[in-house]
Amino acid sequence: MANIIRVQCTGAGRHVNEINLEDVLGSTVILDGSPIATGRPVPDRIIRKCDVCSEGRVIITREMVERSL
Repeated sequence: MANIIRVQCTGAGRHVNEINLEDVLGSTVILDGSPIATGRPVPDRIIRKCDVCSEGRVIITREMVERSL
């Protein structure tokens, strides 16, 4: 099941974007009930374009990701 978080953009309209964490971070492969140790760290922040406006950016921090997982 996908974890979706809501984050405001930095543009003038402060639009709320719904971000699917599985699309941003990638899926985790599980074999025999335990996840594979990929060593893939969560980045400090991920910056994406706003889905609504052209000037805004959506900033997803590591703390946001850790709270939602």
